[in-house]
Amino acid sequence: MADDAILQVKGLVTSFQTEAGTIRAVEDVSFDVHKGQTLGIVGESGCGKSVTSLSIMRLLPKPFGHIESGEIILDKQDLLKLPAKKMHHIRGNRISMIFQEPMTALNPVHRIGKQIGESFMLHQPDMNEQAIYEASVEMLHLVGIPAPEQRIQEYPHQLSGGMRQRVMIAIALACKPDILIADEPTTALDVTIQAQILELMKSLQKTSKMAIIFITHDLGVIAEVCDDVVVMYAGKIAEKASVHDLFQSPRHPYTKGLLSAIPKLDNPPKQKLQTIEGSVPDLMSLPTGCRFQNRCFYMEERCQSQPPPLEQIDTDHFVNCHRWKEI
Repeated sequence: MADDAILQVKGLVTSFQTEAGTIRAVEDVSFDVHKGQTLGIVGESGCGKSVTSLSIMRLLPKPFGHIESGEIILDKQDLLKLPAKKMHHIRGNRISMIFQEPMTALNPVHRIGKQIGESFMLHQPDMNEQAIYEASVEMLHLVGIPAPEQRIQEYPHQLSGGMRQRVMIAIALACKPDILIADEPTTALDVTIQAQILELMKSLQKTSKMAIIFITHDLGVIAEVCDDVVVMYAGKIAEKASVHDLFQSPRHPYTKGLLSAIPKLDNPPKQKLQTIEGSVPDLMSLPTGCRFQNRCFYMEERCQSQPPPLEQIDTDHFVNCHRWKEI
């Protein structure tokens, strides 16, 4: 399905220089993003989800973060080869991002209107002050903030968490991007506000036909909003498939463990929840073979010495496991 992909990530390898040496936070990650659809990236903290998104945006912290190899193709252009000035035009204009924590992403000393208006000033310099004001009010109205003419004059601390997240969405969508990267946009919100934000994003996607890369650790959210899913573990892809295939027939032990850990309504009361024993390996001392071997019930001798390939087992279903047929 690569022929209709709006964005293609191919063989992405991203590393960080530390005092202890080089850490590869993302290794050989590949996926396609399609127009009007949502790709979910899921996994534990530290698995490489956010680093993947920052690599796409070329916003890795310098000088420590570095993209070693790979391609990120948008409109037949490799974003990794573009000069900084051209990438600046694409960032926020063609690809936008909602960051994890809106209170830290928003500037506490500037009014909401100024922060939304910056997007228009940077990417649409022909707009005058009145046009920017009207467009900013319209964006607040679009994301469901009541009394936008009043809110536009307020500071971030005067808004609730849900409203701040809506402001972040307004800023990200100001220039009508083709792709929106949402990095855990509902993590700090209570469940009712979370549901409102998810519904808002689905509604905006339906009207604008934009693609969304949705990064989360919550499989419930993945089931709610995504069309395709990439499951990451210790910097690599463990499994990728359509959301239906992933939930109906997971083929990686890690994916199966994550799904088994979700509480079910038909479980007996006070039943102990299933967990995945052990912890994620240290990226500085990764095992020789499969990265999931120390937590896997299916582990055998070759898993300790031979890294499994990302194998295609169905049309759009890929698994990084030697024993996927037995799972």
